[in-house]
Amino acid sequence: MKAVVVYESHWGNTARVAQAIADGIGPETLVLATDEADVSAVSGADLLVAGAPVLGFGLPTERMEAAVANSGSVAPMPPDTTHPSLRAWLGDLPRGRGQGAAFETRVRWSPGGATGAIERSLERAGYPTSGTPGKFIVTGRYGPLRKGELDRARRWGEALKARLSVA
Repeated sequence: MKAVVVYESHWGNTARVAQAIADGIGPETLVLATDEADVSAVSGADLLVAGAPVLGFGLPTERMEAAVANSGSVAPMPPDTTHPSLRAWLGDLPRGRGQGAAFETRVRWSPGGATGAIERSLERAGYPTSGTPGKFIVTGRYGPLRKGELDRARRWGEALKARLSVA
C-alpha cells in the first residue's frame, strides 16, 4: 500500500501530527510538506492524507498566509512560510484513484475548521474520504500540542490503515 501524508505547518505542530499519523499508518508512509509533494510523490497513492492548521476559522487563504508571514513580531518564533499553502497544493492536485483523509490542528474552541475544505478538494481530485477527519488540539495560537495529541494522531493513522485494509 502506498500512503502519503501531505501537510502545511507554520510553527511545527501540524508537521509533528503528520509524522505521528504516518507512524500509525506504517513505516513506508511518506510524510511531505506541500513543496515536497510533487506529482511523482503522490502518483498511485492508495491513501492520501492531507492536513493544515485552522487559521481564520478555516483552511488558510492567501490573506491568512500573509498575516502569518507578518506575525513574526508577536509569535514566540518566526513562522515557516517557505512552503506553498495546502489550499494552493490541493488546487493543483492531479487526479488520483486512492482513498483520502483530512486532518487539522486547531485550538479547542475554534468554531470553524479546515477538514471540510480539504475533504472536498480531495474528493474532487478522485480521493474519496470516509470516516471522521482528524482534529488535533494545540493549547495556544502557536502551540504547543495538547498532551496526548501525538498518541491520538498515531492511533488515528492506525485506524486509517485498518479501514483501508478492510475496503
